[in-house]
Amino acid sequence: MRRFYGRVMVDHVLAAPFGELRSKGLDMHIPVMADFWETVLFRAGLYRGSALHAHRSVHQRTPLSSRHFVRWLTVWNNTVDEMFQGPVAEHAKVQGGRIAWAMHRRLTGTDAPELDDLITRQTG
Repeated sequence: MRRFYGRVMVDHVLAAPFGELRSKGLDMHIPVMADFWETVLFRAGLYRGSALHAHRSVHQRTPLSSRHFVRWLTVWNNTVDEMFQGPVAEHAKVQGGRIAWAMHRRLTGTDAPELDDLITRQTG
């Protein structure tokens, strides 16, 4: 989590949407995201928040576009590939694609062909 967030917070595309998190620091955010991903990947039932609600706040401050979601998924996939291998790593990338697609659609109300292409290439 720290490696991924360290990257997105300074990324040329993602730095602006992650600005508030950058100013607050990661200490409170990392445990929440660990719970989120443990719930997504292992059905741990630890995450009790609303990812959509949290991202709506970001979208209101910094309008998110398909460019942001494509970049987020690219950084996510690269980080997973560098750190992990095997079925859970592949599942993390697939779930990352599903989450990025759904979040983009819910926040913007539009399709994102470039995000669709990235997800299709990833799942082969």
